[in-house]
Amino acid sequence: MSERFEGLNLPQLLDLMHELVVPEAVPWFPQTPGWWVLCGWALAVTALLIAAIARRRGRNRYRREALASLDALAAQSQLSAAETARGVAEIVKRAALGAYPRARVAGLHGRDWARFLCESSGDDRQVTEAAESLASAAYRPDADGRALLQPARRWVRVHRA
Repeated sequence: MSERFEGLNLPQLLDLMHELVVPEAVPWFPQTPGWWVLCGWALAVTALLIAAIARRRGRNRYRREALASLDALAAQSQLSAAETARGVAEIVKRAALGAYPRARVAGLHGRDWARFLCESSGDDRQVTEAAESLASAAYRPDADGRALLQPARRWVRVHRA
């Protein structure tokens, strides 16, 4: 130890020390252009993802409405089986009109409508088995609407426009 510090007590030695040099605070904003480019790119990608999600959600709005209508129809216990069948047929037709061009769907009935339901669902087994019943449900007084609710829900979920 140096002679100049000999004989000094601790408080005197502490008084001889200089203050600690604290480094500058790190800035919160990036300083180089590369980081600004990366932030801009990340914002653009996020905006595109949000737009794609909103667009997809808008395109599938008719599906959500059709499923909600089918659920509401199923909850109405005072309706007869034939009234329920007519309601199911109407909801499926309305969903098809929302998904496909009017010229392609509006005039379909009977076997053509049943074939359309099968083809648009990718020949889904549950829809194919009930397609004839779904196609004629609006016109048959003996149609069982409760039995058609599940195939109708399935068609709304799986069809591809």
